[in-house]
Amino acid sequence: MDWISVSIGLSILLNILSLLMLIQSKKRNDSDTEKDVQTIQQSVEHFILKIETENDNLYQKIVHYVKTNQHGADGRIPILEEKIRLLEEKLEFEGPSDDQKGELPPHASLPSNQIQDEESVQQLFKQGFSPRQIAKVLQMEDGEVELIINLLKKRQILPR
Repeated sequence: MDWISVSIGLSILLNILSLLMLIQSKKRNDSDTEKDVQTIQQSVEHFILKIETENDNLYQKIVHYVKTNQHGADGRIPILEEKIRLLEEKLEFEGPSDDQKGELPPHASLPSNQIQDEESVQQLFKQGFSPRQIAKVLQMEDGEVELIINLLKKRQILPR
């Protein structure tokens, strides 16, 4: 009987020890899990900070690109306005001949490439192409095509 009570006592003692070891192991795992959660949170925060920094850099690049292109357009507007003014002055200076009363001269001393551009724009416009499509096909600026169309309409070569 002594052996039985000793073996029962040892068995209880071993079970208590294994239970304590399990509890301690669980605490360590919980502690490791908390550390893992904190590590993940820190990684996510770092990632978000990195993305925000990249977004700010891209935004600054976009702003710079827009400002650069806007300056280019701002610089071309006065040039186009000057071209319009010169063309209008030429048209006013030369004036219509007796047989062209009511009509403006078709090609008032324009360079040959501009005459070809005018003829191409006129032909495509009569075929029903939009100014934007004509500009794309002829590799010209939209505003330049619209200017030519307006001048052709003014000369009564194109229907209004």
